[in-house]
Amino acid sequence: MTRKEKIFGGLLGAAIGDSMGAATEFMTLDQIKEWFGGNVTTYVDLPDHMFLKGAVKGMVTDDFSIGYYTAAAMIEKRQKMNDAVAIEGLLNWNSDPLYSQCAGPTTKITIARLRGEKIQEKQERLCMNQRVTNGGGMKAGITGLFNPGDVDAAVEDALTMCHITHDNTIALSAGCAIAAATAKAFEDGVSYLELIEAGIYGAEKGFARAAELGAKPAAGCNIAKKIALAAEIGLRHQDDFEGAMRRIADIIGCGLYAYESVPAAFGFIAACKGHALDTIYMAVNGGDDTDTVACMAGYIVGAFHGADAYPEAHLDLINSANGYDLEKMAADIDAMI
Repeated sequence: MTRKEKIFGGLLGAAIGDSMGAATEFMTLDQIKEWFGGNVTTYVDLPDHMFLKGAVKGMVTDDFSIGYYTAAAMIEKRQKMNDAVAIEGLLNWNSDPLYSQCAGPTTKITIARLRGEKIQEKQERLCMNQRVTNGGGMKAGITGLFNPGDVDAAVEDALTMCHITHDNTIALSAGCAIAAATAKAFEDGVSYLELIEAGIYGAEKGFARAAELGAKPAAGCNIAKKIALAAEIGLRHQDDFEGAMRRIADIIGCGLYAYESVPAAFGFIAACKGHALDTIYMAVNGGDDTDTVACMAGYIVGAFHGADAYPEAHLDLINSANGYDLEKMAADIDAMI
C-alpha cells in the first residue's frame, strides 16, 4: 500500500466517522437504538433536535473540517505545521457558516480572542478544567498524516496545532495520542495493538512536552493510563460488539472531555481489532460525543487500512456533501512530505 493511499484512508476514515456520528451525537446508546430503529451503520438524516442547521447527509462537522482547513492552509502555503498556518486554518474554517456553527466552547473563546474581541474569563481557579475538552484530539489526526511513520514529529506538530485552542496539559496529551497513533499506522507490518501502544506513548510524551512548553496545568485523569484501561476493556470484549460498546461507554465514557472520548476511541479500536468500518460503527453508536470519537478513531484506522477499506459510495457522498476532493488532498499532502 502506498503512502498516499494511507493518507487518503486517514482523511476518508475521519470524515466518515464525523459525518455518520453527527446524527447520533449527545444521545445515549439506548436512545440511538430507539430513534433510529437499531445501530446506525449508514448516513441518516439528522434528528430535528440537533443544533446543525442546513446540514445534509454526508456533511461533516467541526471535528473533521478544522483539520481539513488547516491542511488546506499548509498545502496552499507549502509550509509545515506552525502557529501561523494553524491560526489561518482555524480562521478560514470559522468563515464557513455551515461548519462554524459546530464550534465547541474552547474553540469559540479562542476565535473571539483572535478577532480581538474582549473575553471575560474567571481567573480565580488555578485549573481551567472546562478547557480539558477533545477539540485538540479531534483535529490532531491531521498531523499524523503529515508525519507518516514519525511519531515524535507528529507529537510536536500536534502540540503546535492544538495549543492555540487547547493550551493545557491534558487536552494536549490527548491530541498527541491521536497524532502518534495515526503516524504509527504508516509503518510496514504494524498491528492494531501497536497503534494503541503508540497512542499511550504519544499521550505520555505529549503531557511531558506540554508541561515543558508552559501549557497550563489541568486537574483530571492521566490520558495514557485511561487509554490503557479502555484498551484492556476492549480486548476483553472482542467479538461482542454490543458488550464492548456498552462497557467502554459505561466505564470510560464518550463525552466532550478529552479524558473520556480519546481513550474511548482506542478502546473501540481494541474491541474491533482495528477493523476500519466496525471501529467507526462502534464509535457512532457508543453515545454522547459520537462524531468526535468516530472522527478520531477514523483517522487511525483509516491510515492503518487505507482508503480501499471503505466502499466508493462513502467517498462520493463525503465529497459531494462538503465540496471536497479528498483524494486530491491526499496527493497534495503526499507531495509535501
